[in-house]
Amino acid sequence: MATIGGSDNFGLFLNGDFRDGNLGQFNFGTFNKEESFNGKGCVVVTGGGGSSFLGSQFVEVDTTQKYQLIMYAKTIQRGSDGNLAGGHLGFACYDKNKQFVDLRNCKGIGDTTLTRAATPGDTSIYVANASGWSTSTATHQRAFILFGGIYPYSEGYSRYRVSSNFYPQNGLTKLGNGEWKIDLNNPLPTWSGALNSGVYPIGTYVSNGRAGGTYNYALGAPNYPESWTRYSTAPFTGENRNSGVPFRYGTKYVKFMVLRNYNRRLVSPQDHQWALDRIFFGKCLDNKDYRNSL
Repeated sequence: MATIGGSDNFGLFLNGDFRDGNLGQFNFGTFNKEESFNGKGCVVVTGGGGSSFLGSQFVEVDTTQKYQLIMYAKTIQRGSDGNLAGGHLGFACYDKNKQFVDLRNCKGIGDTTLTRAATPGDTSIYVANASGWSTSTATHQRAFILFGGIYPYSEGYSRYRVSSNFYPQNGLTKLGNGEWKIDLNNPLPTWSGALNSGVYPIGTYVSNGRAGGTYNYALGAPNYPESWTRYSTAPFTGENRNSGVPFRYGTKYVKFMVLRNYNRRLVSPQDHQWALDRIFFGKCLDNKDYRNSL
């Protein structure tokens, strides 16, 4: 096999092929050699109830480069309900401070600009267009993102946000002449890094920060067959607002992620037995596509 990079020559997730003879950071089940893909070992899980597991390792990435995610999964024993195990496989994105990148930190929905300067404590803001902002009853769809200072709009990512219920469901009013009013449920916060002479100036970018898929489900949510099956992305690069690939805006680190037996999370008992092996995340050196070598 050609060199694939990383400190152990198998990608950037440490112990992704279980060469250490233990679970390492993949301690969401039990270590098992007999069931493994190639005899080195794998992680075997019973049930899981849809619970999230994140690896302990922060892998630094350069989002201008190409990366690839590959894993092998299988159902060892169907559950009492007769169904295969299955669930989401992917990664989680983190910023330069190792803070999780929620979709409500990312531009891409209802992007607009202030038409009037806003001041901390204001109970309304005025924007050029709020037609794309949500009027859902779900409060996590009525969030707010502001860009400025160390979080410029051009980078697509901001920590200046109210995560939910920023404005009431009926809080959007079209005034005409290219202006909308957005009434707020609570006074506009003070984000010192984005203020200019005490105000958020005209032209400041804002977005409707809506919740969505929590993580990057890059390999989807398959039902795992009863033989080892490879799941993989194509090589990917760049940043946008997504729950798959590429990376989210502002990403500097990623972690391994699995939602354990999510597809059968409502079933009782949780007795589906399943396994993951050869958990690879790596940079595509010389534009290689590793699906043909893993």
